[in-house]
Amino acid sequence: MKKWLSELSVSGVSVKFEDGVVVINYGENIFDIFFDLAARDSYLDMLNAINYDPDVKVVLSLNEHGCLGEEPYERYIKKLSGKSVPVDIEASWDVHENVGRAREFNFHHYTISKRLALSKLVIDGLQGTVVTPFFGESLSADLRFVSEDFKFSLAHKKYGIHPTGGLAFFLPRYVGQGKSNDILFATDILDAKSALDLGLVTQVLPNASFETNAIQLAKELAKLSPVTVRLTKKLSFRDEQALNDYFELERK
Repeated sequence: MKKWLSELSVSGVSVKFEDGVVVINYGENIFDIFFDLAARDSYLDMLNAINYDPDVKVVLSLNEHGCLGEEPYERYIKKLSGKSVPVDIEASWDVHENVGRAREFNFHHYTISKRLALSKLVIDGLQGTVVTPFFGESLSADLRFVSEDFKFSLAHKKYGIHPTGGLAFFLPRYVGQGKSNDILFATDILDAKSALDLGLVTQVLPNASFETNAIQLAKELAKLSPVTVRLTKKLSFRDEQALNDYFELERK
């Protein structure tokens, strides 16, 4: 067994390895990782270990249906704010001084930076509704497979807070600044077809066989030359300083 498989200690996250593919499953209560520094560090340590493991060719993240959706996001916002019915959070609590909120920023900053630095192909397999912070983080993956019932939800707007997870950084790089503004200000939901048409997702897979198909596609991509993957990724993203500047602004 890979050492990093046994050492991961994150509630709601499980990992398996087969045929060159690491499959990371996000389960219920994944938002709790924002509050748990030990869990965050364990997760980042695992990504580091994966990067140095020559047997790993692809990292595939899969979410349990609903775990990145609007209900767990609302529970997370309520936990941060202490409000039973959070409306216009910005006006009712000091979001910028909230420790839990700062930890969310840091989690996504560290995770996105690690994913971009990985010499492996990074794929997100997303099913059901995925809210703002994980919408943004998913755009740091090399490829995104989604289910037929998949939706991106700009749910942060309900609470009067700004988008997180690097969304405002990555989105214009995919769709241009004008369309990005339209999505950020005037769109609440992007369904699978719309996201595919915009180039925000790579492929839409049937609901019933989503995980099986996503894993099989990842195994096929694991046959690519590691040199091809590593150098293509290095050439494709050269905005590390701009990303760091963005996250500094996002925190402020």
